[in-house]
Amino acid sequence: MISCAAILLLSVNASAVEFAGGGLSISTDSEFRYFQAAEGLEGFEKEFPNLLDYMELVARQNLLWAKGDWQVGTQWDEVALFSNRYYLDDVLMYEHELVTEGLRSPWPDAYVNLEKIWVKRSTPWGTVQVGDTYASFGRGLALNLVRNTDVDIDTTLRGFRTSVEHGDFELTAVGGLTNQQQVQQDNPNYLLRANRHTLIAGLRADRYGLGPASLGVHGVAYRFSREVDTFLDASGLKWPQPCVSGGDCEPGADTEPLDALVGGATLELFGVGGMDWFVEGDVFHHMSSDLYGGEDPELGYAVYGSAAAYVGAATILVEGKRYVDTERLNTLPALEGYEVVSGPTLEDERVITEDSSAALNSNDITGGRVRVDRAVGDQLTPYVSMALYRDTEEGGLHFNETPETIFHPVAGGEFFGEKVQWIANAGYRHDERDGDYGADRMAHADVAVDFPIGSYHTEFIVDARRFSWGENANQQADFNESSISLGIAPSDTWTLVLYNDYSDNPLIPSEGNLTEALYGAMEVHYHSNAAMTVKAFYGAYKAGIRCAGGQCRNLPGFEGARVSIQSNF
Repeated sequence: MISCAAILLLSVNASAVEFAGGGLSISTDSEFRYFQAAEGLEGFEKEFPNLLDYMELVARQNLLWAKGDWQVGTQWDEVALFSNRYYLDDVLMYEHELVTEGLRSPWPDAYVNLEKIWVKRSTPWGTVQVGDTYASFGRGLALNLVRNTDVDIDTTLRGFRTSVEHGDFELTAVGGLTNQQQVQQDNPNYLLRANRHTLIAGLRADRYGLGPASLGVHGVAYRFSREVDTFLDASGLKWPQPCVSGGDCEPGADTEPLDALVGGATLELFGVGGMDWFVEGDVFHHMSSDLYGGEDPELGYAVYGSAAAYVGAATILVEGKRYVDTERLNTLPALEGYEVVSGPTLEDERVITEDSSAALNSNDITGGRVRVDRAVGDQLTPYVSMALYRDTEEGGLHFNETPETIFHPVAGGEFFGEKVQWIANAGYRHDERDGDYGADRMAHADVAVDFPIGSYHTEFIVDARRFSWGENANQQADFNESSISLGIAPSDTWTLVLYNDYSDNPLIPSEGNLTEALYGAMEVHYHSNAAMTVKAFYGAYKAGIRCAGGQCRNLPGFEGARVSIQSNF
């Protein structure tokens, strides 16, 4: 067993070494968290006010061995809970059950997992990778399994990835089962369970150098797991067996061979008409009623295009999209906390709310965005953008019961001086609902400034928003939110960061540590060298929805203390 103490020690003392004739490098990310429970055990709040507080150690260690054309990589994840049990009437009680649903561990409060393993060989004609790999075609409309640490997603495809190159031609083939991470790096861990795999097979061909054009075609096949059991095939390997729609999961039950097929093409043009162009189109053949909700197979489609023009000191970017029944492909994996397809959203993802996330994930949306950046001298670049969408999907994640038209103008800029740098944005989003249902409205602004105070380096970040709801079946209250952070670095070694969050949003499941709506925290960073950083945090921050790369997750709030160590050697 890789013990908790050993992993923390490795994070401090690990170093690059020579092993088996090659170079072995190690990177670690370890975090120790103390969770303060908002309430004590009912009936014992006065006698034991901190009874339900507990501690969690999360450690992730990546090893990479390289020699010549060969690379071998592994990722080990570990989580351990402390102060997670107590006796009530002489009965041992666990506050949080760590593992469940087919995931086993010899320790009730700890779990160690070889999360990823892969072998890669590079040759003059291409590469072959076996084990865990990431895969994305085009802009991600047909396949987009990529690492997304902003929302704590690291799902890989466990199988193979092969790329063959010949002149201006490239052929890429991928296949395997999705390997969802069990251990969360940035969020609390409990009720961890075994993977429910999705079978994916894809092929893409690219032809470059067709004058100013590059052309690509691709196809992807999907078979999703539901509540799965396993059976042994003739080779003795275990494979997931999806249930028949609406039936029970039993070994040997009939299965649907595929759930969906996606085929598409991309075209990229450089310098045509003084502009750079990109367009992608995909067709989705949903073969399972679990995806489209009907008895007959239905087709979905997605079209995305962009054009960039460079006029003097100005850059003009125009984007457009039309997505119909594309998000249905994420119906089942979204329940597991990740997505298999995710195209360009054209959204300002910094200000997505519980309501506007429905438009981001809509199955019937048409939209476009225009952005103009204009350089003023060598240091200042202001911009303006305007997004317009027509979302006609109803139900599901949507609060509204009618289609809506969305306008979202944003303006801002960035300045990079020798001593002072800043980035600022401000906008107003208006979701006009059809009929007499009013409109959702949101005003938002944010600014980040880096500046010196004497010999100290200082960073100040603030963002704020005001959200007003339209008419809903279950009416919600309007709310305000803001976040402020101030970082002061007296040297390259030490940094002090002060945090403040405010939210009176009734939909978020967290309460502040200063008042019900106000959160406060501080964090100290210690950079011992370029390869290692230690952070110590105490306080609280709010829960809320966070989106990155077209994927959104509701992230929990936190109150307590946290120490983390990141190192690279």
